[in-house]
Amino acid sequence: MSCQIIYLGYRSRLIVLSLVLVGITGIMACNSSSSSLSNSQSNSSLVSANSVDWVEQGVNNTQAGNYQQALENFNKALKLDPNNVDAYYNRGFVYSYLKDFPKALEDFQKALQLEPDLVEAYINRGNVYLELGEYQKAIADYTAALKFNPNEAFAHNNIGLAYLNLGEPVRATLELTKAVELDPNYGEAYYNRGLAFSDVGDQQKARSDFQKAAQLWRLDGNEFGVESAQQQIRLLK
Repeated sequence: MSCQIIYLGYRSRLIVLSLVLVGITGIMACNSSSSSLSNSQSNSSLVSANSVDWVEQGVNNTQAGNYQQALENFNKALKLDPNNVDAYYNRGFVYSYLKDFPKALEDFQKALQLEPDLVEAYINRGNVYLELGEYQKAIADYTAALKFNPNEAFAHNNIGLAYLNLGEPVRATLELTKAVELDPNYGEAYYNRGLAFSDVGDQQKARSDFQKAAQLWRLDGNEFGVESAQQQIRLLK
């Protein structure tokens, strides 16, 4: 039984959201600079502002699917400001989307060195580890994210998914239950918990979770998800 399709759907949803938030954060920080800076500070602020502009262009190109142009934008941002966290983080997203996982890991690591409480970087680096099959490292990153934000349903979902892949469905159900408690409309978490319940032989709870996932996805217009959940229901004994 594979849960990869749900992981991929979740991953795209999360990182796009995180990317937009990080880009906006950088722009807002730039726009709040004081006009009373000294000349040296003003020059530094100008460089930072230009760097943020490149990040903004990179975010826009990423959202438009122009990934190579986005990489060029983030590279230019980092030439101007080698400590631009947003540029490292968002470039890491693009690399992960393009399946260049070594570069993605390097960028997320750099972002975390500069901003150790960047929850999105922990989660997205965990996503890369999850895709690489390095489940314990993925769990460690999601757990680190939860230290900063205990209410992050995405992290609980993917910890559960990692445990599923490690063959530990009981531990998976505990994490996935936390995910749906935090976000009762989280279709992926219901689906993944359905897989976990199925693995431990609780067909009734598995059926209920697959039905809930299908209901939520139908409301979202996610026909692929609906069919996936219905297929799992048909496989139940």
